Amino acid sequence: MKILIVCSDFPYPANHGARVDTWGRIKVLHEMGWEIHLIVCGKIAPSQEDLDVVNSYVDEVQICNRRSKLLDLLHVFPMQVKSRDELHKANISADYDYVLLEGDYVYPILKHPNIRNGSVILRVHNDEALYFQSLAKSTRNMIHKFYYYIESKKFEVLQKKILEDIDKYLFISNKEYEKFIRMHPSAKSKFLPPPITQESFKASSFQHKHVVFIGSLFMPNNREAIEWYLKYVHPRLLQERDYKFVVAGNSRGQSLSWLENYNLTNVIVHDTPKSLDDIYSSGYLFVNPMQNGAGVKMKTIEAIQNGLPVVSTSVGCEGTGLVNGRDILVADDAEGFYQHIQQLLDNPMQARKLLDASQNFIRLNYDHKEVLNGFIGSLSTSYQMEQVL
Repeated sequence: MKILIVCSDFPYPANHGARVDTWGRIKVLHEMGWEIHLIVCGKIAPSQEDLDVVNSYVDEVQICNRRSKLLDLLHVFPMQVKSRDELHKANISADYDYVLLEGDYVYPILKHPNIRNGSVILRVHNDEALYFQSLAKSTRNMIHKFYYYIESKKFEVLQKKILEDIDKYLFISNKEYEKFIRMHPSAKSKFLPPPITQESFKASSFQHKHVVFIGSLFMPNNREAIEWYLKYVHPRLLQERDYKFVVAGNSRGQSLSWLENYNLTNVIVHDTPKSLDDIYSSGYLFVNPMQNGAGVKMKTIEAIQNGLPVVSTSVGCEGTGLVNGRDILVADDAEGFYQHIQQLLDNPMQARKLLDASQNFIRLNYDHKEVLNGFIGSLSTSYQMEQVL
């Protein structure tokens, strides 16, 4: 079987949520014996080293230029989509069994004459209209707020067009999947959890009282989450002996001076670290205090996989299926959030029990290969025959 995967960002290194999901799926498809061709239309060209890693799993890689023009702001489609118009000029043959679009941004590939709409599957990373609405709520910059709001409205238009052209969907968020099937029961859709490498599950030693947040520091919803924590929760924990709040993520070179508005006593910031391993291994628990967002928060899943129990807002764990009180602790008010953290810091055995429960849930419910194999099998009788043979 032969598949074309179309991405809006080079999938390796897998250093943020969307890349983790896409790269894991590429490895799963490779393991399943698929011939994989990859087209990427993003801002940053990969290094030769990163390209070599991807080529060990993918049979062919094609890089397509992304071109942004101010005039695109006037188009009915979002700028994130319009800037990837070059995709319809890519060198594509007509013999793919399936074409997997990694998100709405790469929709222009459907204008290519060799793409059959019936072969297209959309990986839904986010409800992009809701996601851009959440970005508009999170940012204080009025120009950015206006841009995000307009983009959200344009994504609403695009989503209606996508429904006309595509009838196969793989949702990363269980919440968004359930909402979709209620509205569109005839579409071929499935909840496909993010790929998890089950043998790599780790566990904290619970020796250092490091409360960890890892996320892209240039994103306004992550900044909003950190600011909320620093303003309402962090000061309450300063009385805790050995407590530290550890923040890590890619800033894309943007200033982090906004952190200086808060009490940074016992705050450690890692700006664009090369590796997160030491940060996870020295952590006690992970916090996800997001106030606005859409889709699955991969940072929550990755923290659990890397050995940290999680305290989160309801936004920070939506779509994961994790159950409050069993797999994760959830609070949307500062007092409740603080109490959950204090509770775990005071009781390492309870922290370990919560981690064990969340990791067991992921092991049982996040079998990416099985779900993906079953979904494709349900679409294609020839694929079913191939699996039997």
